[in-house]
Amino acid sequence: MILMATNTLAWCMLEVMVIDGAEIDEDGPARDLVGELLVRIAGGDQRAFAELYDMLSARVFALILKVVVNRAQSEEVLQEVFLTVWRSANRFAPNKGQGRTWIFTIAHRRAV
Repeated sequence: MILMATNTLAWCMLEVMVIDGAEIDEDGPARDLVGELLVRIAGGDQRAFAELYDMLSARVFALILKVVVNRAQSEEVLQEVFLTVWRSANRFAPNKGQGRTWIFTIAHRRAV
């Protein structure tokens, strides 16, 4: 009985993947959730910004910390990155790339 439950759980785990807090269906079309949030942020949507921050801030901080090393300076850079995202979300072009890539590029450039 336990073996069967374990196998069922493993099968369910293969059905849905979670990346940055968003469920990704392996069979469905690729969806750029971050890009969708950026489009909403460009329209001044504060909830979309909060959702984006909650979704990516830890990973963006980890990237910045690897480059900058100093934690306090990394926190300042993180704040600058998300301020830049808020102010320039209208520059994001969904037809040119993924939203995540756009944000990580901003973060890396700011950290260097």
